[in-house]
This record gives sequence, C-alpha cells and structure tokens, in this order.
Amino acid sequence: MAGNRGAKYYDIFLDYRLWLTKRGSGEVLGHEHFLILQKIEEGESLHYAADSLGISYRKVWDRIRDSETELGFHLIETYRGGKDGGGTKLSPDGKRLLDSYLKLRGDIDTLIKGRVKEFFHTVNMLPLILLMLILTLSCTGRGSDNREGLNGELVIFHAGSLSMPFKAIADSFVKLNPGVKILAEASGSIDAARKITELGRDCDIMASADYNVIDKLLIPGFASENIKFAANEMAIVFNEKSRYSSEITKENWKEILMRKDVIFGRSDPNSDPCGYRTLLVWQLAGADMKTMIIKDARYIRPKEVDLLALLDVNAVDYIFLYKSVAVQHGLKYTELSDSVNLSDPLLNDWYAKAVVKVRGSSPEDTIAINGEAMIYGLTILRDAPNKKIAEAFVDFLLSENGGRKILSQMGQSSVY
Repeated sequence: MAGNRGAKYYDIFLDYRLWLTKRGSGEVLGHEHFLILQKIEEGESLHYAADSLGISYRKVWDRIRDSETELGFHLIETYRGGKDGGGTKLSPDGKRLLDSYLKLRGDIDTLIKGRVKEFFHTVNMLPLILLMLILTLSCTGRGSDNREGLNGELVIFHAGSLSMPFKAIADSFVKLNPGVKILAEASGSIDAARKITELGRDCDIMASADYNVIDKLLIPGFASENIKFAANEMAIVFNEKSRYSSEITKENWKEILMRKDVIFGRSDPNSDPCGYRTLLVWQLAGADMKTMIIKDARYIRPKEVDLLALLDVNAVDYIFLYKSVAVQHGLKYTELSDSVNLSDPLLNDWYAKAVVKVRGSSPEDTIAINGEAMIYGLTILRDAPNKKIAEAFVDFLLSENGGRKILSQMGQSSVY
C-alpha cells in the first residue's frame, strides 16, 4: 500500500454512508436505522438497542415505526414468554433487509480496499510529511492535540439508571481528551460493588444509585471518598397499553396494582437500590407488604433498566422505576407523593421509619437499609489503575457546564 517498505505498516479504514430513499420522500433507512436493527437482533429488546447506542427508547421506537410506514412492512415483532417474559426481535422482512445491508457493506469494503491497495502498490514511497500525518491521525484518532495529555483506558462500573447520562458525559469527555477510551459497565449498584469486593475486578470509578452502597461495601477497604452528585425519585411507569393507565393516580396506585388482571415488575432488592427502594415505597405507603411481595414475583429483574424490556413487549402493565429513566426514554409515568417517593431530604426522618434487609458483602451477611431521600454517590477506587484520568473525569462530571448540565437535561438534579 506504500510500496515494499511501507505496505506492512498500514491498513485502510473506510468511512461512507449507505441509505435507502423513496421517490418523493426523504431518507427511509440510513446508517442509524441499520445500527438499531443490529442492536435489536443482538439484544432482542428496543431498550437494549437504545442503551447500547446512547439514545432514548422513544427515538428508537419512532425511527422503526416511521421506516415501517414508508416501507409498507414490519421490521420488528414482539413476543411474550421465556425466562425474561418476552422481547422484541426482527421480523423476517427486517432480518432479510439487515442481512442484505451487511452483505452489501462487506462487498463494498472488499472492493474499495482491493482497489486502494492496487493504487498504493504502484507508489514506491509515501512522502515523509504524508506518512507523519497518517501516523499522527492513527495515534490520536483526530487532528486536534490532546491538551490534557491524558491517555489510556478508564473503567467505570455504574448503576443501570446512569447508562444514558454517563454515555453522554463520557462522549463529551472523550472529545476533550481523545487519548482516553472509556469502558463503562452498567449493573445494579450492589452488583457493581460486588464486582470489586468479591470478584476482584479492576475498576477506576464506581457510581452508585445509592451513596450508602459505597459507604457500606467499599469504604474503607476499597475506597476512601464518597462524592454525592445527583438526586432522583421513584415513580410508577407504564405505556399506552397498560391496563387502567387512564385511571391510575398517586392516590389509588395500590388499589390498581392489586387488581388480578394487572401485572407489575420490580428490580431485585439484593442487586439494585431501585429494588429495595420499591419495598421502602410500599412500606411508607402502608401497602399490604406480604401480598405485594408475592404478587407478580416472577417479574423481578436484576436491575431497573431490565424492566423496560418487559414493558416494551407488554409482559407487564407497570414497573417501579426512577423518574429520570422514564424521562430519558420518553415513557409515561405516575408521580408518587413526596411522602413516599424518597425525593425530599426534609422528610428523611419519616422515610427512615421504613427499613428493608438485603444481602451484604457476602452471602452470609445482611445489611439493613433505612428509607432516605435518593442521593447518588461515586468514588475513585483506592487501587484505580488510571487514577489521573479518573480524577479528570470526576472533575468534568461535577463541572457546571459538563456533567451537571447533562444530568439536568436527562431529568436528574445535581446535589454537588
């Protein structure tokens, strides 16, 4: 590609777009549409596709439905059943369309790379200045310099409810620091802590939907500081097909959910703060705990965002979820009274009257969780492999025009 001297040192990277149009209208299917179809095929969920691409559930849904209207056939279909309660998969037509697109891209890649290699094999040597430019772009990934001098990987374990905000914050941070690669992994906050304490996995930053998880599981053995940075509140989330959605209010939700033909989902209190906060909400509301816990227990999932898939395929009518997640995904929700939604720090004495027990740092241990206004926390691990990058990321996250602005845009207020 650069003569006998240089051919072994270079590779060719292609950047082009393919899109499908219809006479008399604009783009019907473009690169983003095909990425969405790929992620739906991979995860069998619209919410998995949304989280993977860092866009809202509503945007994914609108893209698919608009394209189906233009094409005249379905790209996806939903199903119920299975261990996860259902999902979304590509229709036969959607599968054929995606396969054809991927084959076309593969054929184009092969053709262009072959022609480019033929061209460069006719050149004895690239000019030195061009060679240096190629190497510079290959190393940095862009033409601008890395003013902070930050290079390396940053590993973040975070709560599932932070998936979309942290994706946006990470993208903004990397634009300022192109030498940094961020590896973010979502899970329930308790599970995130256990990856560190029980599995011994390396991590730079851990961000929890409940700052108490850091205090009780990571400090002092694995971390020394707990930074409180965001707030939230509990809500009941539903869609247009949920039974009695036109009737449910902050006053009658207990009666609605206990109806025999209504199904609701919640996350696992031993894995996820949203799970034990759901139980705290029930206690504060004076619900029949024994009956509520037994009803629809098969629709418990490891983390709160996993519940979105159940709602997506109408396997459940309602889910207990953070308000910010509903806002980010464009979903309908019923607000709960401040006396039960865990949003107001001035009501902490009242919230503390509710208590649940969850598994601790080992299967034999238990932790008592008292009700408290929802506060998110984060920490830089004591043995963080890339502490300098971690500190720069936290500074950006806490900055007024950086992470705090992004969190606010996504339905979460800052407490820093």
